[in-house]
Amino acid sequence: MPAEALDGRGLPDRFAGVIAVTLPPAPDAILTRDEVAQWLRLRPRQVERLRVPVLNLGSKTKRYLARDVLAWLDTYRQCRPSAGRT
Repeated sequence: MPAEALDGRGLPDRFAGVIAVTLPPAPDAILTRDEVAQWLRLRPRQVERLRVPVLNLGSKTKRYLARDVLAWLDTYRQCRPSAGRT
């Protein structure tokens, strides 16, 4: 049987059309803005615009606690009216 062709990520070509799923990090993880953006499938600037809770460790050093992001998501979900709900 011939070897299966791989894509640039080392995955078989048969998975080329499958969307990669980003699992939530461990609750005690400390994340960068880019990591939070990737996790939530946002642009990095949008993480700031949405006011995701952040630890400001200096003028250019901001980190996000995964547990704070999860709590923010839960609050955001509860406070935002869903389309189609009456």
